[in-house]
Amino acid sequence: MSSPPNASGRWDCHTHIYGPWEHFPLPANAAYTPAPAPFADLLALHQRLGIEQGVLVQAAPYGTDHSAILTAIAESGRRYRGIGLIDERTTDAQLQALHDGGLRGIRFNLMGHLPGARDPQKLRHLAERVAPFGWHVLVHGELHALLPFLDQWKDLRTPLVIDHMARVDFTKPLPREELAGLKRHLEHPGRWIKLSGIDRAMQGKPGPWLQALDLAREFLEYAPERAIWGSDWPHPNIKGSPPDDMQLLQFIEQVCDSNTLKHAVLVDNPARLYR
Repeated sequence: MSSPPNASGRWDCHTHIYGPWEHFPLPANAAYTPAPAPFADLLALHQRLGIEQGVLVQAAPYGTDHSAILTAIAESGRRYRGIGLIDERTTDAQLQALHDGGLRGIRFNLMGHLPGARDPQKLRHLAERVAPFGWHVLVHGELHALLPFLDQWKDLRTPLVIDHMARVDFTKPLPREELAGLKRHLEHPGRWIKLSGIDRAMQGKPGPWLQALDLAREFLEYAPERAIWGSDWPHPNIKGSPPDDMQLLQFIEQVCDSNTLKHAVLVDNPARLYR
């Protein structure tokens, strides 16, 4: 199965860009030092994949300096959107400027290797601050660490998107009790799931990951009308070699085992969330 080059309206909802360094250098205290991955390279990839729209997730090394993704969004003619990183020092005027520049959400990093606040109340305050803009929060963490936050935010009105399938390890028996908790949260109309990171879920094993189809379909079944997909290009901080992005797209097409589901996950759902 391959993606048609004219797959109109398809979205890649999780990408990062780094550089060019002469225009967007990393700060001295960068969380990690990636290889350059400029927006031009992402555009070339998306053209090959038949993807017309995308989401640029602020890379942790840049912290709260959103210059790279704001410039890319402008260059795209607003076909792309952004997810930012903010903290308690971010002003309302700065939030408005980010919104005007095409950002539509923020990300909370709960993974140990990434910087970011971990206090549920402080994070809730940030989530509440972005709600008037119609933004959502992308929550990145392993399932066992993620659930306590979701439990404390049951009444939070700001939409939440569970990143990278809650970083579940597909090479081990799935934690059924924890997955039941995630499913209960995804019954909430403001809770979404991103069906991304299958290469991470398979601990770096090369594709096409056919043995993981049923497991990924289980995540899709939790909220098919609120599921989206992202490639995670250029695949920072991964085990082994970067996955083939065409295989990643082919995998999600196979997970969505009907044209209706493919259109929902790759076109309709992201368009509704990001526009």
